[in-house]
Amino acid sequence: MKSVKLCLQSLALALGVWLCANSSPLLAQEKFAPKQVKAASGVVYSVYPKGKLVFDFVVSRPGESQSDIYLCIPSAFTTPSNQVDGVYISNGLIGNAHGVNKELGGAMVIKNGKAKLLSTNKGSTITEKFLADVQKSQGSLFQQFLIVHDGKAASFKDKSKFQRRAVCETVEGTFGVVESDRPITFTTFNDDLVALGMKEALYCDMGAWDEGWYRSGSDSKVNRIGLDRSLTSRQSNWLILRAPKLLKEKAKKPTLEPETPSRHRR
Repeated sequence: MKSVKLCLQSLALALGVWLCANSSPLLAQEKFAPKQVKAASGVVYSVYPKGKLVFDFVVSRPGESQSDIYLCIPSAFTTPSNQVDGVYISNGLIGNAHGVNKELGGAMVIKNGKAKLLSTNKGSTITEKFLADVQKSQGSLFQQFLIVHDGKAASFKDKSKFQRRAVCETVEGTFGVVESDRPITFTTFNDDLVALGMKEALYCDMGAWDEGWYRSGSDSKVNRIGLDRSLTSRQSNWLILRAPKLLKEKAKKPTLEPETPSRHRR
């Protein structure tokens, strides 16, 4: 048991060092690629480092021709009527303002390209004042499951298996996106993230909605990710990593009508 713990500690340390090492400025011609890390569970994870890129959250589908975007993934759940699940803000524009989903215990807030993953205490901390503050700063917000908090894995009764993906903050304070190479349970995913040194982790929409992409190499090649990809056309929102200079591009004004929260656990 002691040797296993030492192995996990070494793995987490190595991953943290790699994320820090990849925090140098990313130039237009520089390679952006994930690192593969194998957890004690046997699952192999792809880790996409934020580095000096900036986060953005949009509700208009990003084009693959937008060369400043290096990673694009679906983030909040999508309702049966193809709207964002829960309240959200995209670059200061709010949608579904009165539709806080109390089943989703976490949220991501983005201000000036920097992220904060937080517990919402079943939505109770998402007050009108809180939302107004995000809007005033031209920031962004979306709701999701907080699957790791303060270095502790959340517990889920759901035992279904899907490929898993999350945006994470390490114990060193660096950010990245982590994705499994196969369908697994929340229990396996959450426990592995903690073992890999994640302090906070917010889930991203998967299942049939899982298709994303990243750009790598000087040839700007687009690489698709996600194992299912069958309902890509019904995606409603995207978390992206982009070069800083174009961060302040205006997002398309979102639909403001409240929607019934999705009950999917994909």
